[in-house]
Amino acid sequence: MQNLKMTTGRDPVCGKQVELAQNSRSLVYHGVTYHFCSAHCQERFVDIPALYTGPQRLVDIRPIRKRRKLRLADGNQTNLPRACQQLQEMIGVSSVTCENDRLIVEYDLRLTVLTQIEAVAATEDVHFKEGVHALRRWLWKSAESNELENAAHPATGACCNRPPVRLR
Repeated sequence: MQNLKMTTGRDPVCGKQVELAQNSRSLVYHGVTYHFCSAHCQERFVDIPALYTGPQRLVDIRPIRKRRKLRLADGNQTNLPRACQQLQEMIGVSSVTCENDRLIVEYDLRLTVLTQIEAVAATEDVHFKEGVHALRRWLWKSAESNELENAAHPATGACCNRPPVRLR
């Protein structure tokens, strides 16, 4: 009996070991081939590759914890349990609390973003309030994008949520 050695790699987003022979999700970025355990991880990588290809050591990578209260649009409650289950199974989501008129979602920003959470909820026909709450969600998404850029490029200087260092 012949011993076949399976070649494995590490998913740069979630850190899981991926069997390369069975993996159809791969991407070449700057001449390096990256392999992913899921379409979710591949999407995160494509959104901001510098966050996952930078010179950081794995032990230095810390989660960026977020907690969002998402207000439900009227008439969504029938599909809410299924949506909560789907959200709980997402990579990076640590907890989901379903209440009458809202979802409370806690997640790691390095592994998932609010846009992906909204998309999963929409697949179960759960939608969120418009108006001021939609504006709040847009602001959260914008802040998340800035925070991810800062994490990807920690030494590039000032940006909108980190003032420049004052020189004497």
